[in-house]
Amino acid sequence: MNQDERQAIARTVTGFFQELGAELEEYSEGRAVVALTLTQKHMNNASNLHGGVTASLLDIAMGLCGTWAESAQERRVAITLSLNTNFSATAQAGNRVRAVATCRSGGHKVFMASCDLLDQDDRLLGFGDGVFKKGAYRKDLP
Repeated sequence: MNQDERQAIARTVTGFFQELGAELEEYSEGRAVVALTLTQKHMNNASNLHGGVTASLLDIAMGLCGTWAESAQERRVAITLSLNTNFSATAQAGNRVRAVATCRSGGHKVFMASCDLLDQDDRLLGFGDGVFKKGAYRKDLP
């Protein structure tokens, strides 16, 4: 998938993805990478990456990795059924982070995924796993 196709898909991801300032770096079968350059709006009161931002990036990347399909007509939205998030390090504004998600197993309707949140030096900031349901078809995707 080339950069233009990734950007077209990223534009169709719901508003919260856009509001965070996230970018879709990779999107393929069983894998998605969502990146974000941290700004002050992503920080908590201790000037570290907010846990809600971490959980959101994990959730977005895992939902995408399990709903990829070769054909745009086969792509679906993901509905989060369960999300586990673990925090292992802090990050400050200016850092670039990547949520690297892989689909671990899945069936016709439900899939499981795992995700690592890494900084620009590949230091583990957080990780998680989730269970997702495949929802409606996303006919607006390229």
